[in-house]
Amino acid sequence: MPRRLASAVCAAALVAVAAPAVVLAQEPGAGKATSFAATFSAKRPATSTGVLLRTTGEPPAPPTTVPPVVRQTVTFPAGTRLRLGALPQCTATDDVLAAQGAEAACPPASRVGKGRAEGVLNGTTVRFDLGVYAVRGSLFFAGERDGVPLKQGFFGVASGRRLALTVPTSNGAIAPTLFEARIPAAATGTAWLRTPKRCPSTHRWVAEATFQGLTAVGGTPVGAAQTVQAESPCRMPRGER
Repeated sequence: MPRRLASAVCAAALVAVAAPAVVLAQEPGAGKATSFAATFSAKRPATSTGVLLRTTGEPPAPPTTVPPVVRQTVTFPAGTRLRLGALPQCTATDDVLAAQGAEAACPPASRVGKGRAEGVLNGTTVRFDLGVYAVRGSLFFAGERDGVPLKQGFFGVASGRRLALTVPTSNGAIAPTLFEARIPAAATGTAWLRTPKRCPSTHRWVAEATFQGLTAVGGTPVGAAQTVQAESPCRMPRGER
């Protein structure tokens, strides 16, 4: 694959996680996230768990355009314990990740999940995979094409029970339609993610995602934010039913 095309394809992966929700036009306007899921693999309270994150969206209608950067902040249900530092870590610097790719720069154990993304580039749908790595206490979503690392990616940073993913969009060139990532529960040792201590009477834990356009990585917000919710089923212990 030509280097220029590979870079364009990777850009689709990097934007897909968040861009369905917020876009920028002559006057900032919001697009639409058509679905959002944050589903725990465990259904019992206070249990080590994995998670499935999934977002779909519709490309914005012209003249609205995608902002340079999109941030998606996932807020897990109250009582969730999120500890990315408990995952097997990769210590590679950002420069090394860019030069070598996460697959070469990180130990195999630090690859903690996988995913996929789709987007529309100049009217053509592009599809590719994501490798999820634990890097220096954060998550790194590395773009891949047919098993080949593209040496580009974006980070997910935890704060309390929130996970913020900040995604460059190739200066708004990509119209994303799908992001999906699955990270299983810890096989051994300390749980990196633990369900809340209680299951509500609704038997549903509720997560929330907020999508916000930015002028740049670390830049100022542009356009209106969109917030959506997702439910994950839970079961109360027998003694509490």
